[in-house]
Amino acid sequence: MKKFWRKFKANSSGQLLIVAALAIAILISSTTFYVYELSKKTNSADAPSISDLVLALKQSTINAMISSIANVSNGGGKTMLTTNLNGLSQVLRSLYNIGICHLAFTPLNDSNYDSGVWLSWNTSGMGVSSVHANFTLNVYGVTTKVSASYAINVTTAIAINGSYTTLEGGEKLVNLTFNMYNEGEPALAKNMTLLYENLGNWTLVDASNNLCIVDYGNGTCLISFEVNIPSDFVQVSVHVHDLRDIFVQANTTCYET
Repeated sequence: MKKFWRKFKANSSGQLLIVAALAIAILISSTTFYVYELSKKTNSADAPSISDLVLALKQSTINAMISSIANVSNGGGKTMLTTNLNGLSQVLRSLYNIGICHLAFTPLNDSNYDSGVWLSWNTSGMGVSSVHANFTLNVYGVTTKVSASYAINVTTAIAINGSYTTLEGGEKLVNLTFNMYNEGEPALAKNMTLLYENLGNWTLVDASNNLCIVDYGNGTCLISFEVNIPSDFVQVSVHVHDLRDIFVQANTTCYET
């Protein structure tokens, strides 16, 4: 268990959008390089099979999904997912060294997902940033055809809950439990910003609030800070980026215990 004091600051949206765009460029370049290297070995006895290529291309679709939700959650439009996947599909169609690669995709649309994107930041105590799409990949070699159908879901979610106690001076000591998940598994936060509502205004929590965070290193943190506000409850908002630069936020209302 690690105890520390620190002031959290979120990265600017513009910087993260640039990072996401660079990630897309890198994954496309990596895919192209992989296919190029593979094509030079097609005549050797130990050349990777076309199935190995399918696995590499599947990883590229995962990278594209991660970059897309990182972009969308930091202010990019929801159409970014379709734009990125269309771009990746076009790149694959242009690679003829080992055959023809065709990637088709269908973003999920249901009660949560709109064009493959789900952003839910207003539910009390929960926040979700997610993308989901179904894929069909066909790779046509000289003598072989390989088909693969798969679904990819990339989800960053947080859960917060808490309460407060009243101190002798009248200040409220807020205690929160924070948990973060990637695809349902415990995950770590890259940075975090805490705010509380005071007379209709959101105020940053910092060292002046005696901010204390106990980080267990497994996606769970215990957070405490003090506020001096007149209401009989404390409204708290937590804004977080995970290690993939995916942004998510959640609000919760803390009552006295």
